[in-house]
Amino acid sequence: MDKNLTCSQVEALINLYIEGKLSDVMCKCVDLHIKKCPHCREKIEHLKSILSKYDNKQNTQNIQEEVFNQDFINNLSAYLDNELNSNENIKIKKMTISNPSARDKLEKMYKFKKLMLSAYEKTKNDYKNDFSKMIMAQVLEQNPYSTDCFQKLIILFCIIVMCILIGFLYLYL
Repeated sequence: MDKNLTCSQVEALINLYIEGKLSDVMCKCVDLHIKKCPHCREKIEHLKSILSKYDNKQNTQNIQEEVFNQDFINNLSAYLDNELNSNENIKIKKMTISNPSARDKLEKMYKFKKLMLSAYEKTKNDYKNDFSKMIMAQVLEQNPYSTDCFQKLIILFCIIVMCILIGFLYLYL
């Protein structure tokens, strides 16, 4: 492989280079180009600084989420179902008012609960309808004097009579 990369080749490899997903040989080739080309070096340093700022913000946000009152998360479902005592209800309300993230979690939980209830009601109603249809079909099919049953008995009787007649003919002829 040619060890002298062009700027366009390095630009195509920047993401993989920053993420550390290049092979050792390719990484060395990019390093050689960066040492020679101030434009590509500046671009890579700029991208690294942007990514480090993003990582710091992401880490800070993750830490805040973990610190975010664990009682709130644990008691959110119970709050929606009115299963908490008054002190715990007040804590949930205060947390929801003061913290936009908590408010967002509560709204999502409300939407989820509403969706689950509507799905349950739909399934329950569908089951009632299906069950009723199934019972009606069974009742209609259980007619003991249906023509199918009577026809089968007649055919069976005719076959038995013919076998007896054929047996007598075979014996006497």
